[in-house]
Amino acid sequence: MNEQMERYESVESAEQSSGPGLVQRVIAVFTSPTQLGDWLRLSSPWFLVLALVTVVGLVLTFLVPVDLIVAAAKEQIEAGGRPGAAAPSATLLRSFAFGGALLAPLVGALVVAGVLYVIFNLIFGQSETTYKQHLSAVSHVFWISLLGSLITFPLQLAKQDIQLKLGFGLLLPDDPSSFVGYFLAGISLFGLWAAVALGAVESGLSAGKVSLGKAATAIVGLYLVFAALGAALKGLGS
Repeated sequence: MNEQMERYESVESAEQSSGPGLVQRVIAVFTSPTQLGDWLRLSSPWFLVLALVTVVGLVLTFLVPVDLIVAAAKEQIEAGGRPGAAAPSATLLRSFAFGGALLAPLVGALVVAGVLYVIFNLIFGQSETTYKQHLSAVSHVFWISLLGSLITFPLQLAKQDIQLKLGFGLLLPDDPSSFVGYFLAGISLFGLWAAVALGAVESGLSAGKVSLGKAATAIVGLYLVFAALGAALKGLGS
């Protein structure tokens, strides 16, 4: 009897040390990201989380009509100062779209996790936080961006514009043609939400040593820097 009780306690302890399940962690992204950071200090899964986000992204890409992909490519060509240039074939554009949907989450997560490692480990001095923990945090927060894609997708189909974002760009009277316009168009509400949530997760990862305000401010600032760089590149190409 005692042997059975000891075996049960050891199994229960192992289950507790492995952390909450995937569904519970995804819910925590939206409801309690700081708590999620506490969990990720004990266990830092990332591959399955990122794989599921990628699969949903591939499904959304498959559902995009080819003519919208071609129209977006032509718009980008014209914005780049080549109004008469021919767009690649629909098959090639579809392949590029699938390739982007397949690789973007992984590459983005790896790069952002590296930047977070520099910020929180080298600048903020959180030497005990591992790269894998940052990668897990980023992978989980991608679910906010995925929710944004799911909500925006029907609007993109209705407006016949797959580049439509729910953000400050909707306040512009015309298509952006200046740095400020490109900058505002590059900021989405779900992107800002994800940045704040990632700050909360990172605060939890630090066990409160980095405050929520400090962590969120750093990551929102990083998000705005990326938006500014994107706006500058578009301004140079126009």
